[in-house]
Amino acid sequence: MFLEIWNAILNFKYISVIWMGLIVFGAVVIYFRLTSQIRKFTEARAYKPENANRFFFIWRYAFMFSMGGLVIFLFSDVLGLLGLSITFIVTLVGWGIRNPIMNIAAWLLIILKRPYHIGDRVILGGTIGDVENITIMHTQLDQVGGTISGEEKSGRSVMIPNQHLFTWTVINYTLDEKYILDEVIIRLTYHSDIRRAEKIMCEQAAEITADICAETGESPYVRFEFIPSGVVAKLRYRVIAVRRQSTSTLIVERVSEALAREDSIAFAYIKREALLTPQGEQSPPPQYIRTQQFREHST
Repeated sequence: MFLEIWNAILNFKYISVIWMGLIVFGAVVIYFRLTSQIRKFTEARAYKPENANRFFFIWRYAFMFSMGGLVIFLFSDVLGLLGLSITFIVTLVGWGIRNPIMNIAAWLLIILKRPYHIGDRVILGGTIGDVENITIMHTQLDQVGGTISGEEKSGRSVMIPNQHLFTWTVINYTLDEKYILDEVIIRLTYHSDIRRAEKIMCEQAAEITADICAETGESPYVRFEFIPSGVVAKLRYRVIAVRRQSTSTLIVERVSEALAREDSIAFAYIKREALLTPQGEQSPPPQYIRTQQFREHST
């Protein structure tokens, strides 16, 4: 009995129309449900309302075009070849616009995972900058460096396609922490009082970054290393990423002034001496030179 009813339904003259109507109705229901859920998510994270509006404009027509091609392909007996042709054309068009599609997909990933926010200082594919805007196609950076060697704003705006997120390494200065670790390097002679130098350097850095030290509970510190010409003192401290250059400059000024007042501390530098011999005279042997230098130094 059930099989007879099922066969009658399948042999019904307008069964294809009914199936088409059911599929279209189901597609419409799915579209509105998906759109409702996606809208709740994107409007809260899209940074700007126009980003969400542009995305849903593309989403609406892409969905309608895809469903239209699917219906023609599945239910058109007379236009079956047309359905195959449309499917082939859609495939070619999709391949041709794969970069915009990847940009939109990456934008969804950006607002989902939040690898960076507007205002963050980031490195994207070797470009350093502050995130100024995030659209469905591009991330706009206010470039830092580029025209100079330091990390100060160059005044140039850089537009980077969002699809970089799938291939590039993204470095965010302050994704998990508010402050980054920076350092100032100073070279001292072997005869310098490095303990005294360490105290002076930490005091000056702590005074300049007093508010950060109070908030983080972390004080500046120094790490030492030997080099051929002396000792390298690496003063390390926490700083806001966008103030890295100005803070290090201020620390260098203060530390250099304080160390210059100390007789027990001297800066190390590479020194070269040239011995000029008058024309026609023979140069003294190397041993004589070393002996004379030692005597002059000891006196």
